[in-house]
Amino acid sequence: MTQTKREPFNAGDFSSRKLMELVSGERDSDRLMLDQDALDAVVSELASRRHYLRELRDRGLLAPRAS
Repeated sequence: MTQTKREPFNAGDFSSRKLMELVSGERDSDRLMLDQDALDAVVSELASRRHYLRELRDRGLLAPRAS
């Protein structure tokens, strides 16, 4: 019996553009089913890079800015 080892999802391994594609599902060929932990990791990584903040807010994945 063989076991398949799955690498843990590391959002830091992806470019910001690729992370946004994963969140938005814009490209069906690249679309992955993200579980909640992976989605949280993607949003956190993009927010820490300060990339695509407006798009994340528009999708309701990031809290709106305080006025």
